[in-house]
Amino acid sequence: MRFLVSRTTTNRWGWSLLGLAGETLASSKQDFPTEVQASAAAVAFSQLVGKASKNIGSAADGDPQPTLF
Repeated sequence: MRFLVSRTTTNRWGWSLLGLAGETLASSKQDFPTEVQASAAAVAFSQLVGKASKNIGSAADGDPQPTLF
């Protein structure tokens, strides 16, 4: 997987998380005025995903609220 930061149709910036086959797995819902800000938002999102991956649970584990993906 990799992040792609690109210019939007409104001449602003956004990010997309691409899968191994190049498919879009997630993308920013917000546009950013600069490429640097869009890159920083992608980094922040990647850190949130990393934290969430440490808290994966399932109903079988006795977790009443399984983690949603």
